[in-house]
Amino acid sequence: MAARRRAARRRAALLALVLTALLPGCGSAEPVARPQLPTPPQTVFSPEPTTPGASPTPSLPTPVPTPALTPVDTASPSASPSPTATPTSTAPAPLIVIDPGHSGRSIRSTDRATGLRDVDYPNYPEIYETFDVSACVGEGLRTDGYRVTLTKRRALDSVGLAARAKVANDGRAALAVSVHDDHSQGPGFQATYSQRGVTHDGKYHAMYRGTGGSRTVFSDAAVAKASEQAAATIARARSDAQGRKVSARENSFTGRAPLEPGNLAIVQLLAKVPWVYNEAGAKVGGSTTRAMSIATEEAYAKGLLVGIEAAVPLPARPVTQPGAGAKGLRRCLVTAATPGDGRATRPARYAPAGS
Repeated sequence: MAARRRAARRRAALLALVLTALLPGCGSAEPVARPQLPTPPQTVFSPEPTTPGASPTPSLPTPVPTPALTPVDTASPSASPSPTATPTSTAPAPLIVIDPGHSGRSIRSTDRATGLRDVDYPNYPEIYETFDVSACVGEGLRTDGYRVTLTKRRALDSVGLAARAKVANDGRAALAVSVHDDHSQGPGFQATYSQRGVTHDGKYHAMYRGTGGSRTVFSDAAVAKASEQAAATIARARSDAQGRKVSARENSFTGRAPLEPGNLAIVQLLAKVPWVYNEAGAKVGGSTTRAMSIATEEAYAKGLLVGIEAAVPLPARPVTQPGAGAKGLRRCLVTAATPGDGRATRPARYAPAGS
């Protein structure tokens, strides 16, 4: 009997040992899942941005025609059509690409096609001023019946120069316009730059960027000539609007490392469409950080808008100036510079006078 009891105890002990070995950690929690990978950074390039006061336009590889929002009068002295006549042309409205200067952060890459350095950087308060001017010129052009694309959605977006050129190339823009200002220069400095440059001793010379194997020359003669004509037209319109002489000049990027040496902006060099680069002296009262006034922004914007509309007329009839687009510029610029409207990111220290 005693022997049977000892045998039973040994079997019970053995069973307990087996169960302990088979069920480890039953009271522990479920394994913790690995954290998800970080979300990829959002692409800042936006080929169809929203401008202040305008309804968003769907993003498309090639922008679709935008119908004229307001009637357009003819300037022809030989005919007197009704001012409310609606254009009957079925031709699509011209696409204008507007390129606000600079990026919100310093960016640097190499263009695969040319080997050129693609460099951009922030510049204050220019980055805010030129974005507001660009957005409001875009709104004015849309009001007058043009299709418009900006190369940035917001002032502080970072978009490479090759990507900006691609916007105009993919959209087959009738004209692209870069908008810059220079707070190291007084208001006497006003310029437009074309892809053809200016004559030296009666002759044009190569428009290029880079050195050695990466030296790239702009070679599309037809586009260069169209750019030259548009630059002269915009210079005249800016002169009238700004009350200062605006000259068609040739640029220089030599000696400004890490920028590639040469005499043509990278966006113009990589473009397959006519492109006009604009500069405006913006130094105020000896300060390099004091923002331009609303009145100064409005004059710059009006010159750009009227010049673009003269350089690229609507297919039905040109806009009689001042058109509805030009008349709305001040309201747009004041709204764009107002903090807290959901669009403006301009710090108070860069707020324009008169806003």
